[in-house]
Amino acid sequence: MFAQEESAIWYFGDKAGLDFRSGAPVPLINSEMETKEGCATIADKDGNLLFYTDGITVWNRNHQVMESGLLGHNSSTQSAVIIKKPGSNTNYYVFCTDKPSFFLTPDDPIDGLTFSEINMSLNNGLGGIVPQTKNTHLITYNVSDSEESKYKCSEKLTAVTAADGSSVWVITQFTNKFYTFKVTANGVNTTPVISQVPLQVTPRVKDFESPNVSEIGYLKVSPNGSKLAIVHSATSLGGPKTGTKNSGKVLVYDFDNTSGKVSNEKLILNNNYPYGVEFSPNSKIIYITSATFDNNDIFQESNLFQFNIESGDVSASKKIINTSNYVAGALQLAIDGKIYRAGYPSFGSSSKLSVINNPNEIGNACNYQAGVIDLNSKKVELGLPNFIQSIFQYSFNYEFNCLGEKTHFYITSKDPYTAAHWDFGDGSNSNETEPYHEYTNPGAYTVSLTMYVNGVNYAPLKKEIYISAPPKVITSTYDLVQCDSYDNDPNDGIATFNLEQANPKIVLEPDDPVHILYYNSESDAILDQSNSKTINPIYRNKNQNEIIYAKVIKLNTDCYNIATIRLKTTQQITLSDYVLQTCDPENKSKAIFDLAKEKQTITNDLNLSEEVNISFYKNETDAAIGKNTLPDLYESGNKNIYIRAESDNHCYGTGILSLQVRGFPKINNKELYVCPNEFPLNINTGLDRNIISNYNYTWNTGENTEEISVTQAGNYSVEITDSNLGCSKTIHIEIHENPLPSITNLNINNTTIKIETDDSSNYEYSVDNQFSGYQTNNEFHNLTTGEHEVFVRDKNQCSYTSQKFYILGFPEFFTPNNDGINDFWTLKGLDPNLYHNVKVCIFDRFGKLLYVFDPNDNQGWNGKNGNEKVPSDDYWFTLKSDERTILKGHFTLKR
Repeated sequence: MFAQEESAIWYFGDKAGLDFRSGAPVPLINSEMETKEGCATIADKDGNLLFYTDGITVWNRNHQVMESGLLGHNSSTQSAVIIKKPGSNTNYYVFCTDKPSFFLTPDDPIDGLTFSEINMSLNNGLGGIVPQTKNTHLITYNVSDSEESKYKCSEKLTAVTAADGSSVWVITQFTNKFYTFKVTANGVNTTPVISQVPLQVTPRVKDFESPNVSEIGYLKVSPNGSKLAIVHSATSLGGPKTGTKNSGKVLVYDFDNTSGKVSNEKLILNNNYPYGVEFSPNSKIIYITSATFDNNDIFQESNLFQFNIESGDVSASKKIINTSNYVAGALQLAIDGKIYRAGYPSFGSSSKLSVINNPNEIGNACNYQAGVIDLNSKKVELGLPNFIQSIFQYSFNYEFNCLGEKTHFYITSKDPYTAAHWDFGDGSNSNETEPYHEYTNPGAYTVSLTMYVNGVNYAPLKKEIYISAPPKVITSTYDLVQCDSYDNDPNDGIATFNLEQANPKIVLEPDDPVHILYYNSESDAILDQSNSKTINPIYRNKNQNEIIYAKVIKLNTDCYNIATIRLKTTQQITLSDYVLQTCDPENKSKAIFDLAKEKQTITNDLNLSEEVNISFYKNETDAAIGKNTLPDLYESGNKNIYIRAESDNHCYGTGILSLQVRGFPKINNKELYVCPNEFPLNINTGLDRNIISNYNYTWNTGENTEEISVTQAGNYSVEITDSNLGCSKTIHIEIHENPLPSITNLNINNTTIKIETDDSSNYEYSVDNQFSGYQTNNEFHNLTTGEHEVFVRDKNQCSYTSQKFYILGFPEFFTPNNDGINDFWTLKGLDPNLYHNVKVCIFDRFGKLLYVFDPNDNQGWNGKNGNEKVPSDDYWFTLKSDERTILKGHFTLKR
């Protein structure tokens, strides 16, 4: 389906690139892409760059970001492949595989295989994503298996033209299955052909620190679409320094290019750490890059292996083509028939590629050269761009694909032949070697070539070609009128024209994607096949009524038509000057001006017909030639812009539109905390009383006065609109009613209390003083024993609540000397609501009970056992309530 030139431009690595259009690779240094591994590039049929991607960002031919946020990953082995939509001349699909499992984290899942559609007719021919198709998910896993659903796919992705010569197979692999998706003129068939194979590789990782290296490695299909080779860099699960890097495998399968089925598994390489794989152009030889590691996973060396697919024992046909200290990088076939190798010295870097010059030859005859393709200081990494592999099959090619000209077909196959038969896909045939055939209708055609050797035929080679109709243009000459008033001599018929202003008038099908170039003569337009001898669209005519030739080219084709433009000058009709005011609700000294509304104002003021077009420009020069038109909604500060009015028959010259920004009162959102007794409450916008009448008001309550009365807490908003200019600003007033404080718990620990409430952020606290001593901290320390009262109030002092509490304690000593000071020892701070039937028992150091009393009814112990005084010493006590011991301790008696 693809002409080979569509793979003529490569971008890869650290801003590296190659151009193969001259027959030999020429370095490119204009790339914006930095990718460790996966990437893809696509050009048009003539080898002109269209776009490239790392699977995340897409850059257009000008190396500007076309789109970002695709769900590939630049550390995925084959993060992307680009497929031209069959039967379309403008649309492409970008298939992407997401990040490897090494980057899997619980909050950043793997997105699996996705595709997005790009339409090259968008953004003036630079292309853009078709929005509804971006990151369309494809299922390549068992949705009922939680492990498979976590990892979704491998890093492997390849494609080949199907046997019908039109559709394309997109192939990936996961666990023990191959998933093959067919792309046709109807789009992507999201139901894959699934082929189960004997070898199963786990999708799991040991933990989030160790990668599943079985995902790593390339998948390639042979150019003729008959074989499939897959690399599993490792097949044993394990973390670093486990020796699992030497458990890799390379396997070869048969591929049915009609059904999309994969079968007949053959192991050709084992106990290595392979990475890159590629087929020779004749699909008979496989090349593999593979590294060797020791048991501590330390790199030793890498090899370039060669295998003969036609050998009876493919594994035994292995030949070592090269051994080096380079890492095992990608292998990629190019349109020059050579295979290029990526990679760099271990712990180093490189700005050169290696090449297999004769990949169809066995052994050293393949002529491998290391590090000979210079990248002009740009760095090569592990990956090379991914392509549809059938691009590189030697078959046939064609030129001249515009309706009305004869398409030339020619054989590019290196296979010998004595006769050929062509089927042009429209019911016509030819037995010529290089036939010319003229199609009668535009569209896609599947062309088939059958070659014969002494009457024995090869399998037919098929390719889809697209015949484009030239764009439709007007047959009469279009008059492009310009004012003759900006020059020194306003009557000389000479002026500066913007030729692009004629474009909408000369193209009859505005939805047809075209590119328009301008010439001084028709012969120049026809002979300039490279489109390099054009005149600047900003053009100063040489004489009145000069004829210019517009070459209207259909995008991505060589098909064109020519229209003529007559350059005429006329005297201008003077325009007035205008003022457009608006206000700036955000007070940024800028505002959005509605220029579309002003167009209608000017049209009505001048009594112009609807055929006259009004447009605005930053400066008079742009206005004179109609270049760089300002948008209908234009953000600006105070400044003058320029008006251009034009029609097919009149030149209105330019006028001035003064943009004036009027300030808006500075008003802000409000948050109020009020007491319940303050309702009803009046709230307003906060505007100065002197300017209230200049504005209109719309409250969310339905009222339209500047001030309203509210009876409850809530969220209120008001839109304030300038009654003259119409601009507005909305402010929000949030009213909170301070609630009655509520104490939920008093947490007492010795002499410390912590007050727990329903809303600690809005309260303040005091102990034993209702009127002062309040604090925001809800803890109090070093309280005296006995009864206390805590007070809690809201911060606005609307109301308060209180609660009594007790600090239980006892003196550490007493002196029963009848001097009136510390003559009795007792417990203090017993909460009568908490403790019932209490008694205190006093013991000497030998445990003898000396005295029992109720601290609520008795002043305490006087230091006597009966009528006798006990000596100075330490004594012990217990406090019991309902026979439950509450407190134990000891104290000192001093005499």
